[in-house]
Amino acid sequence: MKKIRNVMSVVLVIVLVLCVGCRTSGAGDTGSEANGIEASDTQGSDTATQDNPGAADNNDAAAADTDAGEDKGVQTETGAEPAEDEGLSHIGGKEIIVYFPNWKLGEKNGNVEDIPWESVTMVNHAFWEIVPVGEETETSFERRADGKPARTEFAIASTLPEADEKIFAKYAEYHEQYPDVKIMISIGGWSRCGFFSEMAYTEEGRASFVKACVDLIKQYDWIAGIDIDWEYPSGSNDGERRPEDESDQGCPIFGTALEDRINFPELLKALKAGLDAEFGEGTKLLTACASSSTGWTLPNQNWEAASQFLDYINIMTYDMAGDWDDQPGHASSVSGTKNAMAYFIIKGVDKTKLNIGIPYYGTGFRLAEGTKAPNGSKIVVPNGISKDFLTVSQIQKFEQEAVPVEESGWHKGYNDKVGGAYLWNDDENSEYFCWYISYECTDAIDGKFALIDQYSLAGVLVWEITEDTPDHEFTKYLADMLK
Repeated sequence: MKKIRNVMSVVLVIVLVLCVGCRTSGAGDTGSEANGIEASDTQGSDTATQDNPGAADNNDAAAADTDAGEDKGVQTETGAEPAEDEGLSHIGGKEIIVYFPNWKLGEKNGNVEDIPWESVTMVNHAFWEIVPVGEETETSFERRADGKPARTEFAIASTLPEADEKIFAKYAEYHEQYPDVKIMISIGGWSRCGFFSEMAYTEEGRASFVKACVDLIKQYDWIAGIDIDWEYPSGSNDGERRPEDESDQGCPIFGTALEDRINFPELLKALKAGLDAEFGEGTKLLTACASSSTGWTLPNQNWEAASQFLDYINIMTYDMAGDWDDQPGHASSVSGTKNAMAYFIIKGVDKTKLNIGIPYYGTGFRLAEGTKAPNGSKIVVPNGISKDFLTVSQIQKFEQEAVPVEESGWHKGYNDKVGGAYLWNDDENSEYFCWYISYECTDAIDGKFALIDQYSLAGVLVWEITEDTPDHEFTKYLADMLK
């Protein structure tokens, strides 16, 4: 495994240097971040705990933080414009794709009318799921264990029918007001991938899925297309993923990993053909999410084959560090994003189809002890810190409480080398004592803007829209540059 990572690192460095030599605004890009290819396998749209894929790759980026000379240290304003960004002007014409989770209906920012429609280009409705048709309702894990063949009839269904009934009525209304904003149905998500492999295993299964998608769009003509969130075909270097709890279907491999690798592009091919046949060539969109794990997950899929049938590939460049590491790290960073983007380009994927991820949440770590120099410190697992709590608004509150490092309390820093922000708390009297938070800030977003501009990428993917501030501060920031 280490040999594979080392080879991939060398290849990425060579290609990035020879082809383009990226500028990462405000990220102090030295080129050495190509050695820090993130190998974590947590790229789920649903917030989820992941297996440890080999933390060494993530630790390269995290270790870079330990050099105080690379750090901005305590900042007075997260959105401060880095000097190198002064020349970056409005890009325009790019995608701003946001996930809208149906389970947040009625919560803060959780209604369709709360979406900043004028600032986005596409809404991915999360989630629908695949379900087997008929009386045999056992899981794919169980069916395979019993030696039964793959079922050949599948349907799709809302994960929350009552919520979606209300949401869909509102979608129809807002589609009339904002016809240029495309509304996609995302099928799958981290906890709802239990039947993808079995469905895609046979031509008949794939055909039944295509029919179900076509029928849904015919029922709701405002649906612009289908977004496939299979996380992930062929699994990872650990193989298939077992369910983590009763609410999680896991992601089984019904046959073999090689068959999954072949069947994923075949599924997309059939779905693309079905959509084109029913609605006209290119009328309806087909997109898919992808991991950003260049060493652990992505090599198990055939994205070069899959990409020819997709309008966009949405690379989830977040959850790139977490409790599977033995120290805090950057869950999303400019350098990690560049590594993921480079992987697809090296594979021959059309770069204009690539969207890169922007997380509207922080990733928490719990330090083993209070410290003035948290990067490289040991962490406590599990940390008990909910990502749902670490919204943009909550993180901004912590930022406002930040004090100089000589004092006790919240401190914030920005790593110029990798392009990532973090907060940590060393106040023994605080309920947040020993918390460390990796999060997105406008400095890092500016660095991602530079990647989009430099490489002519499609745009950005946001997880998820309800976690922005009430006045949609981050989304408007994206729109000012990209739309």
